[in-house]
Amino acid sequence: MNDRSTRRGLTTAGGLSVLLLVGLAAVAAAYVTSTQSSADQLSAQEQQISSMQSQLKLLASQLASGAGANISFPVMDQPPAIRTVRETWYLSPSAHQDRFNPAFIIVNQGDTVKLTLIDNDTVAHDFVIGPPYNIIVNATVPGLINDLTGQTFTTPATNNSPGAVVTGTPGNVSARYSFVARYAGIYEFVCTYHAQVGMIGYLVVLPNEAYTRATTTLTSGGAALAPVSVSIAQGAVDYPNTGFTPDNITVVIGVNNTVTWTNNDLSIHTVTSSTVPAGVPPFSSGYLNTGDSYTYTFTVPGVYVYHCQLHPWMVGVVTVLAG
Repeated sequence: MNDRSTRRGLTTAGGLSVLLLVGLAAVAAAYVTSTQSSADQLSAQEQQISSMQSQLKLLASQLASGAGANISFPVMDQPPAIRTVRETWYLSPSAHQDRFNPAFIIVNQGDTVKLTLIDNDTVAHDFVIGPPYNIIVNATVPGLINDLTGQTFTTPATNNSPGAVVTGTPGNVSARYSFVARYAGIYEFVCTYHAQVGMIGYLVVLPNEAYTRATTTLTSGGAALAPVSVSIAQGAVDYPNTGFTPDNITVVIGVNNTVTWTNNDLSIHTVTSSTVPAGVPPFSSGYLNTGDSYTYTFTVPGVYVYHCQLHPWMVGVVTVLAG
């Protein structure tokens, strides 16, 4: 049986994310800015992960007995920085399964993460994080195989997060995406095609006083902020324009969480939600003629993706932070 047949049949143990939250403060951490390449380095990394898992199990046991009640996440106090992360698919030489390299991405809250996902495989891979980040980076191009269905892709991926850029050919694909690590905590990222065989990793966002102080300053000075306005500019209908200017905004509840869209184009448009946080009803402006405006007040934190129903390539994002 070949490596690819073998790796499809294995599953991973659950609960690692809970253990990580307990134990990462007790292990050495370094920012990931590059990827390892040789088989020896990959084997060493797997040994380190195994050692870390053992430490985490011990810490979890201590916590359950009350001995670890004071374990906490380290708090940073650093100006937000740009972190370049190169995330690569590889086939583990020991497990014969798909893996992320590196398996841990560690940044400070407020850092801008410039992610590049490299897929040098013959099958498709993606990088997906759930709420509150809601990120999909799908390094898929025509010619790659979908391991879940066995079918070959004939078109590029259509479910990428707005702003993701995918280039290359089968065996040499790069997908690039940038985001701000606004939320402290540990967030599991997965390849949805291979999560069942253990292709998972963890984004660790360390609490950062420098970032939270800046956010507090923004909130306290909210009265002086101008209303948030988004223009549907003339020519927005022309593909591949995003159509909304700006197309990616951040608002704070109680500060500037009311947004107004104005249609300055000669064509009719809509502002219609694509994805909203759980429990939030969808919203839509209906048809906006030239000069019409639509106002919506966001009251629940989360990431809201919206589009124009008449021109679906027009996509925007509103990130709503708690006040």
